[in-house]
Amino acid sequence: MKNKGDGGNLISNNSNIPRKNTSQVYCFFRKKLGFVIFFGYLIASVPFFACGKKQQGEDTSVKRIVLWETYNNEEHDEIVRIARQFEKLNPGTEISIQRVPWGGHESKLMTSMITNTAPDIARVDVAFLPRLVISGSVQELTQYGSINTDDFVPAAINSNVWMENGVQKIYGLPDQTTGAALFYNRKMFRAKGLKVPPETWEDFLEYAKTLTIDTDGDGRPNQFGFAMDKELWWTFPFFNTYGVKFLSEDGTRCILNSEAGIKALQFKVDLYQKYKVEAGAWQSGAIAPDTGFINGMYAMILTGPWNIKRFKDVGLDFGIALIPRGPAGTSTNVGGSNMVVLKKANHPEICFKFLQYLTSPKIQAQWASKLAQIPVNINAERNMDFSRQPEIKLFFEQMKTAVARPKVISYNGLENAANPYLYAALAGKKTVKEALDTIAKTIEEEILVEK
Repeated sequence: MKNKGDGGNLISNNSNIPRKNTSQVYCFFRKKLGFVIFFGYLIASVPFFACGKKQQGEDTSVKRIVLWETYNNEEHDEIVRIARQFEKLNPGTEISIQRVPWGGHESKLMTSMITNTAPDIARVDVAFLPRLVISGSVQELTQYGSINTDDFVPAAINSNVWMENGVQKIYGLPDQTTGAALFYNRKMFRAKGLKVPPETWEDFLEYAKTLTIDTDGDGRPNQFGFAMDKELWWTFPFFNTYGVKFLSEDGTRCILNSEAGIKALQFKVDLYQKYKVEAGAWQSGAIAPDTGFINGMYAMILTGPWNIKRFKDVGLDFGIALIPRGPAGTSTNVGGSNMVVLKKANHPEICFKFLQYLTSPKIQAQWASKLAQIPVNINAERNMDFSRQPEIKLFFEQMKTAVARPKVISYNGLENAANPYLYAALAGKKTVKEALDTIAKTIEEEILVEK
């Protein structure tokens, strides 16, 4: 499965948020003792984030910025082109693009803090940013200029926004965003006279019933209307379309076990347990949703842009639609990455200016068009020809109603706390309420408490 944090390329393997409310974001996390001790050690041991020391003989008239990125080959070539364009527009600046493998980029950045080799700008996973903010490792950007959050895909910018004493603070800008949508097999749809994809969960259930078929007469379905994953990230589309809030507004309680949360998860469980239209693809040893979709076993799945090229390459006749609407409308989960300016960056005002350039409508349209990706700037739409890339248009629309993940110091901790009990609910070993009550209690005791 494609890394959920990486933006993903649409043609290679690489509760609705109203735009007017994108500034209403709260800091949903508590410090962990081990992390505080680690950064205390850093502060006591070395100058914190001494970036880009000047070397003997270096031309001091050139403002040099070092940027660490984790892109694939095509993305790397494009970010280099963008950097050269910026340098031409800003004589006397130099943007040094340095590649870091995605796997391990967090530990490498941590190590660079100790060894005085940290970059000025870094591309980081959305789930990693809260650690950097809590530790004071990245700069608040609005001190260098204004940022209109309404210009961005809401969930993408919201992963960078904190409210501190009633004041909005922005600690990064999104460079890539991604999420899931509904993929459906057109051939299977045509065979059952289904001409358009389902728009609501009620429609979806009826479609799934129609598409669940015993094709060999043995009394058991061998074609299923739907296949799904069990993990928390893959459950967010259900929670979000039901308007479920994950944490209380002060960030001290997990309220996933609300009435809305119970209804959302119950619907997901019922697809397998009650209606028997889901294949059990979430079970160990089962055929995964994307594989079964290719093999013609599953008529509908939730997946992201990273699978488009794979499906096209095998000649699959498929369509993509918005996640079906629930009580709160259509929505999805969120992955992606952000660009941050480190605390002791050289020339932070130039760093900020480059990030503004990178996320501007013109450059985002250039990036998205060349790489077939979702632009993070809403206004890039005016500069794009979506008729040539309809997949981008669909995902662009889907991401407008996506909901950012909770801002906690360890998103992996949330997954680890929730996933065993989500599995238990799907397997019928716990009721949905029991599962969500346990998840909420575990998150409060292990993730949210201040130790």
